[in-house]
Amino acid sequence: MINLIPQKFLYVACFAISGTTAACISVSLASLLAANPKGPDAAGRAVALVGCASLAGACLTLAAGAATDAD
Repeated sequence: MINLIPQKFLYVACFAISGTTAACISVSLASLLAANPKGPDAAGRAVALVGCASLAGACLTLAAGAATDAD
């Protein structure tokens, strides 16, 4: 059977898409917090912002590691 999608490309693509999505969500959460920093749900948004930013960093680091990993 022919391998049409190499496994390395699949890992890099999945991690990069996940990291980019989490980074976009982080930006939107930051803009929501900047617009209303003392709102009733500001603490929850701050926790979500830290979580999404951490997830974005981890996913993009894994994508870079998978891209440079030797076969």
